[in-house]
Amino acid sequence: MVDLGAQIVKHGKTHPAAKEGRAAGGGCSTFPERPASNLVLIGTVHGDPWGYDRVGRLLRWLQPEVVTVEISRFSLRYREAWEARWRRRLQKSLAELPRAAAVHPAIQMVAAQIALPCEYRAARDYSGKYGITCLPLDLGAVARRHLPRYDRELLSPANLRALAGEPREGLEDWVSREFHQARLALAHSPWRLALGAHAETMRREFFVCRRLKRLAMKGSRIVHLGGWEHLVPWRQGEGLRAWLAEADPGVLLADEADALPGAG
Repeated sequence: MVDLGAQIVKHGKTHPAAKEGRAAGGGCSTFPERPASNLVLIGTVHGDPWGYDRVGRLLRWLQPEVVTVEISRFSLRYREAWEARWRRRLQKSLAELPRAAAVHPAIQMVAAQIALPCEYRAARDYSGKYGITCLPLDLGAVARRHLPRYDRELLSPANLRALAGEPREGLEDWVSREFHQARLALAHSPWRLALGAHAETMRREFFVCRRLKRLAMKGSRIVHLGGWEHLVPWRQGEGLRAWLAEADPGVLLADEADALPGAG
């Protein structure tokens, strides 16, 4: 069974907080403090069903002049070339499975994984509307390994059947748990989860750090969007947060958007 870190995006879904005036899915209900630094790091949960709305609200609140995103130029080009084909492949594979498979959380995760990440879409749309710079900032090694496997492995009928046959945590509960874990990690820093490819992760964070420092030297207000794990310092005193210490970046989690004015 191939999961490849599948994630979820529900296109066009309205966040419950926008209707009920409260944080949804266990989101943050404490009004966030606007960071004083010109560099703000926003930790996301990749595939958050409400990630597009949350990121958009934070960007409108912070009003950056530059937005950077944890995605590579290679990933963007590859996804643009293959996304339509992946969607057709998914529908063709689902046609061989029971109808109920399409609404299984694991299949929804796969559908989101083949879509352009919500963080980038939110940054791109905000930047286009306000005429500011939006930059993909990651290295492409991970994408080069995994994206070519989507068509032949991730989206195969056999793999989707295996995924749909397993119990899977509800999407809202999963996202809520991820943000809860993020808060625990940030509150008890330095505490870094054991990531699979340590050396590769360090190279990626060093590359992103170097580019953020260069941008920061120009004096612009910068917001960087990336997975929350990259905001937690390593025990060894290394990693993105440690290397950016001189810039004293502000740190927010994406679900803090739930408490902003206008979210209710």
